[in-house]
Amino acid sequence: MTTNELKDFLRTIRSEQQEIAHLRQMVAELESELLPQAIRYDRDKVQVSPEEKFSKMCAKIVDYEEELGRSIAMLYGRKVYAEQMIKKLDDAKEREVLRLYYLTTENGQNLTWNQVAIRMNYFERHVKRIHGNAMVNLAKLEGKGADGCFTESIKQKGAEYEDY
Repeated sequence: MTTNELKDFLRTIRSEQQEIAHLRQMVAELESELLPQAIRYDRDKVQVSPEEKFSKMCAKIVDYEEELGRSIAMLYGRKVYAEQMIKKLDDAKEREVLRLYYLTTENGQNLTWNQVAIRMNYFERHVKRIHGNAMVNLAKLEGKGADGCFTESIKQKGAEYEDY
């Protein structure tokens, strides 16, 4: 397995975490719109009944929540798989950098390199150097899967947890 394949896999986790945060925000916004609001007849033009608008918003919320559930299940599978890979590293600093940068979120947002450096009490450049070493070491440890295709095995690992 190459370091690029590893980075792509771990970046997928970061992207999915961002997508989940976005979906949660969308659900929260729609739920807040369901709260009763006064109608101003001088400004608001009522073209649909309140019940129809309420039904549509509820349907959107349900759709977003279903998508959110599927996304969380896929992310869970990938994170479990990533954690299993990261545990194989001998160096605790390398494990910490990978966990903080790829698996940790704060208020729904991924950590930046600067935030990881602050948490570890290092300069950002040093954290990136540790990250580079971790990726090389992890690529050596993981190697190619039995089928020779790392990307397909990752998709399968994520799909295993989809029913949760």
